[in-house]
Amino acid sequence: MRVYPSIDFLETDICFLAEVDVFGTVYYFSSFPIVLSVQGGGEVLYTGGLSDPEYYQGLEEIGQVKLSQDTVAMSLRFPFDVARRQMLGKGIENAVVTISYVTTKKRQSQQTFNERIPIFKGIIREPVYGYPGLDSGTCDFSVENEIFVSDSSLLRMINQDLTTIGQGQFSRGNYAGGGLIESVISNGLLSAEKKFEGKIVPAVIGSPGKTTRPDGTTTNYPSTPAYIIALDASSPPVQGYFVIAGHPTEADTITFEDNNGNINFSVAVNQAPGAKGQVFSYVKVSANDIDIDVNKENLQYFCRWVGTGGGAVSPYTGDTLSGGGDLLYWALSSLGVLFDRSAFESVRGLLNQYKFDGYINDPSIKIYEFLQKYIIPMLPVTIANGAEGLYPIIDWRLTDNFSPRIEIETSEVFKRIKPVETRSTNIINDLTVQYASGFVRSLAPVDSGQIHQIAEGSEYHGTVYIRDKRNEDAVLPYEIVSPYSIQSVQRYGRQEGTLSLEYVHDRDTAIKIGMDLIRRKALPEKRTQYQAAFSFGYLRLGDVISLTDPDLGLESAKVQIVGKQYDGAAWLYDIMYQETTIDLRRVTT
Repeated sequence: MRVYPSIDFLETDICFLAEVDVFGTVYYFSSFPIVLSVQGGGEVLYTGGLSDPEYYQGLEEIGQVKLSQDTVAMSLRFPFDVARRQMLGKGIENAVVTISYVTTKKRQSQQTFNERIPIFKGIIREPVYGYPGLDSGTCDFSVENEIFVSDSSLLRMINQDLTTIGQGQFSRGNYAGGGLIESVISNGLLSAEKKFEGKIVPAVIGSPGKTTRPDGTTTNYPSTPAYIIALDASSPPVQGYFVIAGHPTEADTITFEDNNGNINFSVAVNQAPGAKGQVFSYVKVSANDIDIDVNKENLQYFCRWVGTGGGAVSPYTGDTLSGGGDLLYWALSSLGVLFDRSAFESVRGLLNQYKFDGYINDPSIKIYEFLQKYIIPMLPVTIANGAEGLYPIIDWRLTDNFSPRIEIETSEVFKRIKPVETRSTNIINDLTVQYASGFVRSLAPVDSGQIHQIAEGSEYHGTVYIRDKRNEDAVLPYEIVSPYSIQSVQRYGRQEGTLSLEYVHDRDTAIKIGMDLIRRKALPEKRTQYQAAFSFGYLRLGDVISLTDPDLGLESAKVQIVGKQYDGAAWLYDIMYQETTIDLRRVTT
């Protein structure tokens, strides 16, 4: 039974709509039968058969992984036998569902078909059907975004078939190549793939292997592996051909080295097609410069991407694929899932200020899994599901200019119904940020002195400290004072934390990520809930509003919607803010 606020009683009702596309046939359901007129002529009949959906969306942060909780549970009555269709392989699993609503008075819609208010779009998952004693079309299910169904290997998406070194993979096959490797093929190529057979061919993003010191100078270090695939011994000295990436790269030159201290600067990067046509990147190095004796055990090779250009090419800019916005857009496009392209395009410039560099050599890690683990937690963004599929939610606290969507003052149609709660997150106000990860180097004695050796593992070449004051008693590489750290230390004492960035080599990006984390973690989040009339249903998860609530002392305060729910009579919005004199304005009496 619905219980309405007095402001809505006998005035406005809400009718949910669901459009379900099953193998190209669209079925129209609604809370009750209703006809919507179409602008320009015509009508659309929604036949009923829809129970009010159990609708909840929320934002949570678990550790460093930001999550969007999107759940819509539904019950429908299809005009066909669901169980029989499932048995025939033409069932409703993975059918696309679009959920929207209209407001009504005396069961007459107040909007046209074109004006219906969208809520959610996804696919049917885990349908429950075949209820004894009920209509054969009755079915319960949840609606989810298809990204969890379509997620696939990141390495295979970039490298295609060139993910693992095996015999004959790097021969051109029927694909004519060009450049240096073509001449070796015509003269007779001595395959050296056997030495590293089974090794994973890396995919490279950005320009790993270089960073900026505190004094502004640059330093570089070995950062990605390379493997020998061919030898040219037709005349001395022997020439080695090394695969450095299983895909085209933007780099013109790199620095190349082995783990015995030999190093070759400004080595030209070449490209050639593999046996199945996938273009890979390789370098040609002389035995006079690098140890390429394939009979030696434990020989390893490494790259420093310090020349012009970098790894994989961004299809949007033509430059190196490195910016956070480009990475997200490319990943979602590659998966072929439904996402709000215009929304992502509008924030791509902001997110591209964050640069990511590194390599992928794990065939099991999936694209969205990689984003959730290494990229999204470092960006001022969370991804949620909405009416146009996945869309980005920007954390307004981490941007310089962010305009609220609407100004709201509490009233009967937008009133607080819960007390303010403090989310006890782990307070961090003294942060050490480690970045610029490279292979471990050590000094080893030789007859002429000492040489650098390289081994498996990683070490960080850059460190930034963000805290409430400078440490005058210690010589630290790079210290930044944050006003949020100052307020936090005054309230909670010093709370230290360390953030290790696996895919960041750019110092400015490391600083931005560290400052963002301090902004989020230096002070606890405050959350409360408001009940809103149907007319506020267009507000969605992640929207920033300017809120005045005299009872909380808030005046035109920027707050963010972090939860949305329908309770059968109104919309319920969870809002979040942080109590800080830096950002909040207080009502004074």
